[in-house]
Amino acid sequence: MTWRMPLVLWYSIVAFQWRSVSKVFFTEFSPILRAQSQRQNLSANSNQEVEWMQKSMSIKSFIFSGSDYEVGLQQGQSNREAIQKAIEAVFNLKQIKENKPKLVPRSLFVMLAKRRADKTLRKDLESFCPKQAERIKGIADGAKVDVSSLLFMQMLEMVLCSCTSIGLLPKATSTGETILAKNFDYMNFTEPYSLVCETQPKEGFKTLCCRMVPLSGALDAMNEQGLAMTYNLARSVDEPECNVPTSVILQEMLEACKNTQEAIDFLAKAKTGGHDGVVTLADAKGNLETVELSCRHLKVREPEGNVVVSTNHYQTAEMKSVEIPYEKAQKVQGYRTSPIRLERAKELLRNKGNVGEELIKSVLRDHGSENSPSDSTVCMHSEMSGTTRSMIMYPNTRLIKVLFGHPCENEYQEIRFS
Repeated sequence: MTWRMPLVLWYSIVAFQWRSVSKVFFTEFSPILRAQSQRQNLSANSNQEVEWMQKSMSIKSFIFSGSDYEVGLQQGQSNREAIQKAIEAVFNLKQIKENKPKLVPRSLFVMLAKRRADKTLRKDLESFCPKQAERIKGIADGAKVDVSSLLFMQMLEMVLCSCTSIGLLPKATSTGETILAKNFDYMNFTEPYSLVCETQPKEGFKTLCCRMVPLSGALDAMNEQGLAMTYNLARSVDEPECNVPTSVILQEMLEACKNTQEAIDFLAKAKTGGHDGVVTLADAKGNLETVELSCRHLKVREPEGNVVVSTNHYQTAEMKSVEIPYEKAQKVQGYRTSPIRLERAKELLRNKGNVGEELIKSVLRDHGSENSPSDSTVCMHSEMSGTTRSMIMYPNTRLIKVLFGHPCENEYQEIRFS
């Protein structure tokens, strides 16, 4: 009895401290991660590490095929080192170490964080998206990591930083086709962990997808039918009923839908978690739609003119009514700069006809009217986060052009279906 009391007391203190920070840990995780996401924190202290990072930044399109488990297994096997490094990098962030409860050892804190992610996501994924649950199991087995670590990484979708998406109707383009383009802005330390892959499921359409190596969902992608989409994070005050990440829903959507209307219908029926967003949809028939959504609301924003620009805030009155308060939004980098990036991209494309690829690239590479790169420019640069991937999609020809890193520093590479 004498040895049990201190143990019980210690555990009670640990449990209390964990409960007190767990909500902050997941709902306010963005500032903690961004405060540590400087490039030098990639731990490139050796030539071997530098070589690995440079290799990771080159673009190779992987092909994953078979059952859902097999698709995940192949992703895990082919990206094992990157997945293991990504998990290690997150749990070793200095700010995570500094913000954990003082009485909790780091190993216990990591265990509790993974356990919470597992409890939050696993049941809902298995209930509402069993195909994706199987893929996550496959990724874990292929990468030789535990599923709870991948579910924790999946939670990081909620801290997607600042993104800028551009959609052009056929009347606006020099080639007479719909074009979709995007800069994906995220924490700098994640730069080596981007993945381009073709998924060939036994059931469903093939997809060309951009995602992070530990994840199964689609952040930006196109399917073999010519349905393309980009996903920008937004934030509402809605409380979710379930915890299925939006990227997982979008991957399911692409494997099931042929055009923008089918995609809208799919999203309207889907159960999503607290990952609010602005999804731009384009298809091979020349359709272009924007879906502003939260876990409880959805509104389709029709194009005004022939060009659509989206960043990280809602633009429809219906969705603005459930958006996070302005004062809170100003504390989050992606939302503070969202109106600035929106207006700049609109300005560069205003009254432009016969828009070609070079003009689109110039918008994605833009550093503002004073040509000064910052966290407010379309091509984002800051110590904490920046543009880590850029892409241009052509639904008619099923072509994606993509680069890793800043578009002002790199060239786009063509990726097609095999």
